[in-house]
Amino acid sequence: MNKTNYFFNKDYPEIIRKYKILKLNKLQKSLIKKDTILGHWNFDPIYNSIKKKEKFAVVTGFSASGRLHLGNKIALDIAFYLKNKGGKLFVPLSDTEAILTRENIKEVNKEFNQFTNDLKKWNFDLRNSEIYLHSSKKDIVKLVNLIIKKLEYSDFKKIYGSKISLPGIFALSNMLADIFYPYQQGYKKEIVILGIDEIKHAKLVILTAEKMGFPKPSFLFLKILNGLKNEKMSKSKPEQNVLLSDSAEEAKRKIKNSKIRTNDIQDNPLYQIAIWSLDMDKKEIEKILRETKYDEFVSFIANKIKEKFKEINNGKD
Repeated sequence: MNKTNYFFNKDYPEIIRKYKILKLNKLQKSLIKKDTILGHWNFDPIYNSIKKKEKFAVVTGFSASGRLHLGNKIALDIAFYLKNKGGKLFVPLSDTEAILTRENIKEVNKEFNQFTNDLKKWNFDLRNSEIYLHSSKKDIVKLVNLIIKKLEYSDFKKIYGSKISLPGIFALSNMLADIFYPYQQGYKKEIVILGIDEIKHAKLVILTAEKMGFPKPSFLFLKILNGLKNEKMSKSKPEQNVLLSDSAEEAKRKIKNSKIRTNDIQDNPLYQIAIWSLDMDKKEIEKILRETKYDEFVSFIANKIKEKFKEINNGKD
């Protein structure tokens, strides 16, 4: 689906201004201590629900094609964190989109099993979560039909431009159904977790809510974990990213082979991986960068990622 490309020019202050994204306040930041969150739309109802121990829904979805990588894990970390704060987590995998674009049904089922296995391997607690293939839910299929009847081509064109395709509209309609599904399950408050490059999807959700009479969900927008080869991490490009299913040696090799350099160190994927995936202290990383050559920094992160993956893989390289 059409996404805004912010890799080559991520001016986060300009993005925040353009889309009127709000920063988490001090109290909210003390609740969610994640540097990966760029900002939000209407997080207050969710924050209040957490404080009052009221139920709410958390939604973050993925395509059913391709394997999970460290960029995906950023969204999953926050989603499961909010689940552990009292939310019910919904994780739809869009098999309809995958089948339309590049996968057969057998491959999709295989990827679904891989997805759940990766979550278990990385110690995500799957209790109070609903992880499902989109097409397996009759209620969602009904919702898709309602959405297609209610929305017009002009609604999609207004947000995504004239190049939006019919398969794209169908995939977006499926996404909308996944987002509104928790409301049909009795949840009155919901938060959707999106990468900042998916902000147009949030605009479509709000437009659809207004047209169909659904409540408007809250949104958390996340920063982008850059890929190892000058793009954002992508499930369809294994060498561009570190997969959660990689062996410890494979993860190390991918980091070692990363030749990317950025003008701003905060845009460097190895710096981001150190902070966001390895939970290393910023000051420690910046000290290493000052005191060592860049190639030594790469080797340092490669060894750290190997240690992390070896731990996840029960000591196996």
